[in-house]
Amino acid sequence: VTHLPGDNYQTDAAVLYKAIMTPLKPIGVDVEIKSGIGPVISNPIQTVKDVERLSQIDPKRDVPYVLDTIKLLTEEKLNVPLIGFTGAPFTLASYMIEGGPSKNYNFTKAMMYRDEETWFALMNHLVDISIDYVVAQVEAGAEIIQIFDSWVGALNAKDYRYYIQPA
Repeated sequence: VTHLPGDNYQTDAAVLYKAIMTPLKPIGVDVEIKSGIGPVISNPIQTVKDVERLSQIDPKRDVPYVLDTIKLLTEEKLNVPLIGFTGAPFTLASYMIEGGPSKNYNFTKAMMYRDEETWFALMNHLVDISIDYVVAQVEAGAEIIQIFDSWVGALNAKDYRYYIQPA
């Protein structure tokens, strides 16, 4: 799939397609992609103890198939840069708190406004794993990193600056 756009069109880069949820399972999140729904989390984050139970990610140990694929693609001498990616901490947190896709993010916003200790612990943890994950992708050969923040539009600018930007 990564080759198709470059083989058929003159694109500026090639994207390594994978789910933004990829780094969550290794840290202890029970995530399943359900047809017609999307990612579903069976153990949503509700407390700081839930965050403390999450482990760190070691990309070489936990997602070697991602790194091996990047190496394979770069060894194949793509004619364009390879884009690696990850989900942004807010989008990942939203899935982890809501238990899946949401239209209004009520649980996420409730945690942000009412339980800042849990919120910021989760955001900081997700920032740490995101950094480790994208650094490993770059070390494997990705030349560009895209961070998908699919759900950040659910926030106003003030909430973004206070609850997201510091992370």
